[in-house]
Amino acid sequence: MLLSLFIILPLIVGVFMLLMQGQKPQRWLGAFVGGALLALYLFISCQGGTNELTYQTQWFNFNSVKTYFALNAQGLGGLMILLTNLTYFALFVYLATTKQKYSNTFYGLLLITLAGLNGVFLAEDLILFYFFWEVVLIPVYFLIGLFGIGKDKIRANMTFFLYTILGSMFMLAGIIYIGFFLQPTSFLLTDIVQVTGPQYSTNTALALLFLIAFVIKIPIFPFHTWQPTIYKTSPTPLTVVLSALMAKMGLFAVVTWYLGMFPTISELFEYIMYVAIFGLVYASLIALSTKNVKKIIAYSSIAHLALIFVSLFSELANGVTGAYFQMFSHGLVVLGLWLCVDVMERKYELTDIKSIGGLAKVDPSLSILFMIFCLANIALPLTSAFIGEFMMLSALFTNNPVLCVVACSGVILSAVYTLRLLTALLFGEVKNIKHKDVQKGGFGPIAVISVIAILIIILGVYPTPIFNLLAH
Repeated sequence: MLLSLFIILPLIVGVFMLLMQGQKPQRWLGAFVGGALLALYLFISCQGGTNELTYQTQWFNFNSVKTYFALNAQGLGGLMILLTNLTYFALFVYLATTKQKYSNTFYGLLLITLAGLNGVFLAEDLILFYFFWEVVLIPVYFLIGLFGIGKDKIRANMTFFLYTILGSMFMLAGIIYIGFFLQPTSFLLTDIVQVTGPQYSTNTALALLFLIAFVIKIPIFPFHTWQPTIYKTSPTPLTVVLSALMAKMGLFAVVTWYLGMFPTISELFEYIMYVAIFGLVYASLIALSTKNVKKIIAYSSIAHLALIFVSLFSELANGVTGAYFQMFSHGLVVLGLWLCVDVMERKYELTDIKSIGGLAKVDPSLSILFMIFCLANIALPLTSAFIGEFMMLSALFTNNPVLCVVACSGVILSAVYTLRLLTALLFGEVKNIKHKDVQKGGFGPIAVISVIAILIIILGVYPTPIFNLLAH
């Protein structure tokens, strides 16, 4: 029953904050929710028993197929719950220390999104999973529409909405087919696989209905075009949620539902992997050619997520485990990158790689932190990203050397565009930075970002806690 709090608490507080329009922004209320849920997850995980990590009660019947309110916080789902609530806690503490002027409506919508994200990662019933999958879309749509930045926000929001609704319709069609024609005992994953596993593989029409929905959310080439513009036009707190968490919804769904319902990987699926790995190189080349800082990070994220997606189908234990670890690590790295970029935007009006320069000479603390996240982005040893990327590439080499070679070229490109970004902003002559700007912000934001950086280094040196969590 405690697992229900991961959904109920942020939902209630989020709705409460929506009703507080016009009043003083309650940023610390969001930090309390994130911190409380993070503490709750650590508590139930330390208990070690299955009873604390699972919950199930009957919900309703769908065409005589039973539907359950079933939650499970074991394995990858538990790791994603940890990442989600840790990210929200850090994000709201950061927002409180920077005193950013968002309204209670903004914070309320963010918390409702948290409820949906937790529901997606906990759901063990397909109908319940689809319900929370759609719940996440609603507050995000309003967050972009009401608080987006720039003249392109309406077009970007519409593109995002159409892409995700299209994917949801495909998934709904698959759910209806399973419910009306295959008629499993229930919509629990263990019952669905009894009717889908024996006769459907990963390249059948039914399986592809789900795959399209999931790769749009990640996103994987060629369904990626909504992401860079959305990242550019969204406020930074929402960009953090989109990049660190919502992309993981798609990867989590691929692991839990796509491969769970269709465990037989067909030979034809290899062509999809080649398309995905081409998207890795394509995104890396665009990141190398663009000058906008947010777009560089956006395309970098597409490239990293493509590598994780391909590694999930390596059919080797170290590749799959490495992909799981990298999902967690990538969330922390992009969280740190976006918060550093937000500080630079507020203090120095950062827009592209030529807007400022010589930051290391005037703001060494922020520069060191930004360098740590950039080095983690290229999987430097002693950072958390190295662990997952090494495991994924070694598995790919064993499974398909050609894919591994192409992936390694993406890794090289990642180093090039990341170092290009780092060099342009931190080194050279001081440009467009005033001494009075350096004094803005205070100690709070740097403290929050420092904790994230320390956590990345700790996991790069000692990743055992994450592996133990996955071993549940």
